[in-house]
Amino acid sequence: MTHLDNDAPLHLLKAAASTAHERLALRHRPVVIRNEASAFRIADRTSAGTVVLGDGAFWVVCLADAERLVRAGYEYAPRPATGSAND
Repeated sequence: MTHLDNDAPLHLLKAAASTAHERLALRHRPVVIRNEASAFRIADRTSAGTVVLGDGAFWVVCLADAERLVRAGYEYAPRPATGSAND
C-alpha cells in the first residue's frame, strides 16, 4: 500500500501513522522507522511486535494492529536476508 520515502519529513510520516491509528481504530500508534534493519531490531525486542510497510516508512506495531492494517490493504514487511546461510 505504500512506498518508502526517505526524503519525506519525519513529522509527515508520523502524521500518516496517527491518521491510520485513528481511522482503523488501532490499539497503539505505529512506531515510525525509516531504516529497515532498525525496524526489525525494535520489533524483535518486543513481545508481540512486527513490521508493516506503512505510509512512507516501516511501522512497528503489535500483532493485533498488524492484522487490522493488513485487512485495510497494508502489507507485512519482508524480513531482510541476513547475508549468511548459517543464520
